[in-house]
Amino acid sequence: MTSVRPNLAAEIEQRIAPVTLAEEELLPVPAALADLFPRRGLQRGWSVGFSGHGGWSLALAMLGAATGGDGWAAAVGLEELGLVAGEELGLGLDRILMVEAPDRDTAETGGTLATVVASLIEVMDVVCLGRIGSVGIRDGRRLMARAREQDAVLFHLPPGPGVAPRCGPPPWPHPMDVMIHTEVAGWSGIGVGHGHLATRQVAVTATGRRSMARPRRVEVLLPGPDGVPTPVPVRGQDPGPVRASAQASGKQQVGAWPVSA
Repeated sequence: MTSVRPNLAAEIEQRIAPVTLAEEELLPVPAALADLFPRRGLQRGWSVGFSGHGGWSLALAMLGAATGGDGWAAAVGLEELGLVAGEELGLGLDRILMVEAPDRDTAETGGTLATVVASLIEVMDVVCLGRIGSVGIRDGRRLMARAREQDAVLFHLPPGPGVAPRCGPPPWPHPMDVMIHTEVAGWSGIGVGHGHLATRQVAVTATGRRSMARPRRVEVLLPGPDGVPTPVPVRGQDPGPVRASAQASGKQQVGAWPVSA
């Protein structure tokens, strides 16, 4: 009679256990921003900070890509977030949960900021933090550890337009994995006394820790002719299907880009 090894069942279970593919560890980003990241996507568990003019628009575009399939996002303390602009940048409004930041009254009943954010991290792919008040060193460390455990990404947005810097969020108590900075290089669309702003050219720089230690930079149109971030076209190159279709339709151009952009 053949003997059966007592640990055979454990070995079989280990061999047939699901393997996490490299792609499953990443959240997608707009194609025009893929060169900012070594693996061409957002590593799950990262903490990502945004700064500079256009930072909100860039974050909304990245949210749109991250939730484009079956992903979910939550925004905490971002009541002024432009959801209409987010939808134009590809964000599905049925995929984002707006959460009011806990105030002193809710904190007294147990609804602290750390508790709320930790609960969202467990069920959301991306949690965006705005003017959320004070975050202690210990709470910040725990939230970042929870994000790594739950494969979630934390977005830290700067104060919105018209918000005084002192009213914005205080510095996060720990270094972020990635800092993304945007600088506006100019707008296109205005002709000689006519037309309207159509596209904005921005330079985006990403740097951070570990694999993100080397700064990376791309220049994009935000928004591009089709609404989402688009690489800045090289002089003389084919304008692409969106712009070509506008030319074929006979629409007049204003400045460097078609009126329909």
